[in-house]
Amino acid sequence: MELIIKEAEQLPAQIETLLKLANKEGVNVVQRLIDEYANGQNQFKDEGEFLLIAYDGDKLIGCGGLNQQREEEGQRSRIGRVRRFYVHPKYRRHGVGKDLLAYLENKAKPNFSALCLQTDTRLAADFYQKQNYVWVENNPSYNYFKYLI
Repeated sequence: MELIIKEAEQLPAQIETLLKLANKEGVNVVQRLIDEYANGQNQFKDEGEFLLIAYDGDKLIGCGGLNQQREEEGQRSRIGRVRRFYVHPKYRRHGVGKDLLAYLENKAKPNFSALCLQTDTRLAADFYQKQNYVWVENNPSYNYFKYLI
């Protein structure tokens, strides 16, 4: 495997391949990425935000973005929010998700002191826990959190 991770300026044409795989699994993160990107709701363009794309050579195998976590009243915080993170099923348990998340975390450090995310799948929760994210109870915005130290 030749893992290449880079920042996306726009959604790659191959995103449809990931969409089909995610839909087959009953996961909506890729569809939401496409929809929100197309309607301008989330294009990862605010300060400190970015969208990463992972390839095996020329083959798209994953994506993951970072947004600013807004506090109440829409104020900025020093917390980043991991968004639209997805890895091709055949590339899971081969370090792709771990490497993609580590790249995202390192790129986030200049702008954020911590990261949060929301997930409702056991598979994703297990993955994030292995990457030292801690489950957060009773937060309406996210359920996993990690300090970037």
